[in-house]
Amino acid sequence: MKKEFLEKLSKIYSTDDLEICKKGFSIEKRKTSFRVNTLKTNNEEVEEILKEKNIKFKKVDFLSNWYYLEEWNEKSLWDLEIFKKGYIYLQSISSQLPIEVCDINENDSLLDITAAPWWKTSQAIAKWNNSIKVVANDNNAIRIDKLKFTLERQGCNNYKIVKNDARNIVKNNPDYQCFFDKIIADLPCSAEWKFNTKNEKSYWYWSEEIVKKNYKLQKNILKEIIPALKSWWELIYSTCTISPEENEEIVHFILSNFPELEIQDINIKSEDIRPGLKNFDWKSYRKDVVKSIRVLPTDITEWFFIAKFKKLS
Repeated sequence: MKKEFLEKLSKIYSTDDLEICKKGFSIEKRKTSFRVNTLKTNNEEVEEILKEKNIKFKKVDFLSNWYYLEEWNEKSLWDLEIFKKGYIYLQSISSQLPIEVCDINENDSLLDITAAPWWKTSQAIAKWNNSIKVVANDNNAIRIDKLKFTLERQGCNNYKIVKNDARNIVKNNPDYQCFFDKIIADLPCSAEWKFNTKNEKSYWYWSEEIVKKNYKLQKNILKEIIPALKSWWELIYSTCTISPEENEEIVHFILSNFPELEIQDINIKSEDIRPGLKNFDWKSYRKDVVKSIRVLPTDITEWFFIAKFKKLS
C-alpha cells in the first residue's frame, strides 16, 4: 500500500478504527450479498428456496430485504431460477444505503444522475413498487445497455434512460430545472474501497492528484444538478471512497454555497457506521458535516460515505 495513503488514513480514523480498516484492506473477497426484488417475489419465498437448496444465509438487520451468504459465494446462486428470473439481485450492502435512507413517496420523480452501476435505479423502482418516475442518466453507451437489461430483467417500469455528461444535464434539458423530487448523486470518485494489500493492481493508480481531480469533478456536477431539485425535497450524496476531499469537503462545499440545502440526520443503527469528520489535517468543516456517515469495512460491508440534504426553498 502506498505510504502517503496510509499516512492519510491514520489522520482520519482512531487507533481502533484504523485496525478495522487495515483488516478491511486485507479481505480478498467479501461475503456475497443480495437484495430480494420485491417487484417479483418476497423475503419469505426466497428464504424458503434457499433453505431447500441448503444454502446458508443471514438477513441484514438494519436493511429491509437484504441478505448475505454465510459460507457460499455468488456462484451458488447463478444456477437458481430466482437468480435467472431476477427475483434476487447481487449487490453490496454498503451500496444499498443511499436508496434505503431516501424518503421517496408514491408518484415522486427521481433523478439518478450517474446511473452506472445500475443497482440504484432498479433498487429505487423496486422499493416503491413501480410507483415513482425515474430518469436514469449516464454518459456511456455500454453501461446504458447493461442498465436497460437489468431494469427489464427485474420488471421495472416508469423509467427513462438518458445519455448526458452529468455536468451538462440541465443545460441539455432545460425542463429539468426545479423538476425532481429526489436526486441520487453517487458521484465519480477515486474508489479507494477497492484497495487490497494483497493486490498491487488495486491501488497502484492512486495519487493525490486523482483525489483533487475527482473533488473538482464532483463540485461541477453538483453545481449543475442542485438547481434541478424541487423545494422541500431531497438530495442523497454518496461515494465509495475514503478521502475527506471527496466526502466531507464536498459536504462543506454544498452547505457553504447552497444555503437553501440543509443536511439531515441519517438514522441507521450499525456498529460499523461513524459520523462525518469535523476536520481533517488543517481544514475545519461546518459543524453539521458530522451528520454525514462513514461506513467502515468488514467482511460484509465496504467503505462508503453518505450525506442527505433537504432543499428548504
